[in-house]
Amino acid sequence: MRKSILFFGLIIGILYSRDNPFDPIVVPKDSVRPYYGETSVFDKAEIILPSSARLIKRVEVTYQNIDGSIEKQGIDVSGRIDWRMPLAISQVLKKENANKITKTQDIAIENNKLSLKYEGELLRDFIMKEPDRIVLDFSKNLKYYKVNKVILNKPYFKAIKYGLHDDFLRIVIELDGSYIYNIKQIQNGITIDVQ
Repeated sequence: MRKSILFFGLIIGILYSRDNPFDPIVVPKDSVRPYYGETSVFDKAEIILPSSARLIKRVEVTYQNIDGSIEKQGIDVSGRIDWRMPLAISQVLKKENANKITKTQDIAIENNKLSLKYEGELLRDFIMKEPDRIVLDFSKNLKYYKVNKVILNKPYFKAIKYGLHDDFLRIVIELDGSYIYNIKQIQNGITIDVQ
């Protein structure tokens, strides 16, 4: 009887075992920053159609998401085309906000880089979703506390909020979309690059 119970327990153990018992069961979300391979910003590409082409019907783009997954998005179009002229796809840069440098007393923004003055230690940083935002917790320094949020309305950066907690000052940077970010400590503050 004892052998049959032991044998039955061994069979149940084998059925419910994992391939690698050292792999974690739960993988934290947003902990992996994928490598994209491409570091230059897409500007423009052209395609030359064969001489038999007369009408354009659909344009489709395949893209890679921030998590590394591949998706497609297309748009139905209609019209005559001249096959002798190439079709072009490009990103349209909004000139009114694009390369202007924004500076306030403690904040400077240039393109995808935000510099934030702060005299104190950065305790932790993390990203949150819906809406996308970067959360920074600093050692408490009331000199940098703001009672309301600073509206930026720039590409990448929408606003900055300040919140006072018992042991730290929280600064939340609201983003206009999903990005990965890098933080560098600089003299009297930090810089954040988003991609």
